Amino acid sequence: MLSKSYLDNDMSKSKIHYIAVAFLVLLVTFTTTDAEARLIENLYSAEVEVASQSSSHRQQAIGEAFDRVIIKLTGKSDATEHEAIERAKRDVNNYLVQYGYSDNQGQRTLTATFDGRKLRALLAEHQLPYWGSRRPQLMLWIAKESDSGQRTIIDSNSESVFTQQLRFFAKQYSIPVQLPLMDLTDNFTISAMDVWGRFLDPVRTTTERYGTDGLLVARIVRQEDEEAPWSLNWFVEIGDDRFAGEVTATSVDWLAEPLIEQLMVKLSAKYSMTAGDENVRNTLTVKVEQLNSLSSVLKLESFLKSIVSVREVRLLKYSQNMSEFEIVVNGPVDQILQAINLDGRLVSQEVGPFVAAKQTETPVYRWDEGR
Repeated sequence: MLSKSYLDNDMSKSKIHYIAVAFLVLLVTFTTTDAEARLIENLYSAEVEVASQSSSHRQQAIGEAFDRVIIKLTGKSDATEHEAIERAKRDVNNYLVQYGYSDNQGQRTLTATFDGRKLRALLAEHQLPYWGSRRPQLMLWIAKESDSGQRTIIDSNSESVFTQQLRFFAKQYSIPVQLPLMDLTDNFTISAMDVWGRFLDPVRTTTERYGTDGLLVARIVRQEDEEAPWSLNWFVEIGDDRFAGEVTATSVDWLAEPLIEQLMVKLSAKYSMTAGDENVRNTLTVKVEQLNSLSSVLKLESFLKSIVSVREVRLLKYSQNMSEFEIVVNGPVDQILQAINLDGRLVSQEVGPFVAAKQTETPVYRWDEGR
């Protein structure tokens, strides 16, 4: 028969365990933030290594930076081979806004910034896709297996060549990504086995605390292939959208670049826009709350006119509480609604940025010009 002291001790342990669980649940709750797409800064800029500050090296670096920006905007690595892009590159200074040099650990780099309005017009004129500044931020859950068979989740403290390459190429292609902390909270709700086996319920639950727009689940596997003995199989979930792929390399270290390139291609194909047919015209009416000044009206009109396929913007009614605009577009109205949602300055009161946009009635927005 168990003694009372033993039972009391056992009950105390149960209470401690209960309190610990409750604390961790509260911690998850209070560290969770609302998901919101990242607005990419420096979308029209690129940094490249340069041998010197001579005129020839400068122009070569500016040309390379131009190529990188075009790839970022279109999501297509072969877009730089388009005749119109090659022609624009020959007159690259016409698109250049500014450039500057910096030194990082003895390596000189040049950062060039280009005129976004001119680049958008260039892509629209030649029916090339444009992927704007509002892009889904992904939480990366990547499991790897050691030689001894132990599986671990790659966390934000990792400084391996793979994670360094991951951060570098994600920045270069403007793909917002984040690695988990794998602290006490994460370890309570997720394990390497969950990631390895792609058990999505614990992955989704743990991702909520980070407030990202979506998640990526991947596993790094050694395979019997002499030319490419390492593979990374991945799956992405963003709202109702699903993407998947696989990359291979000669080393774990070199899996990051093809992974980011695959992500760029898949995501840009979904979220980029191409200018509509000049011969197809549609009209869209939108309402905007809290436009408190003429300056805000002008900034909003300027933004709307910058969207690919927008032909004309008319102010139908103005008041500080609610204003109404008519937008004339080439092509489908749904694409314009998606472009508005993805940009982030017009904030929908009804749907998130990565929910398929459909015009069922006049959409209502709030203008946030500080974004």
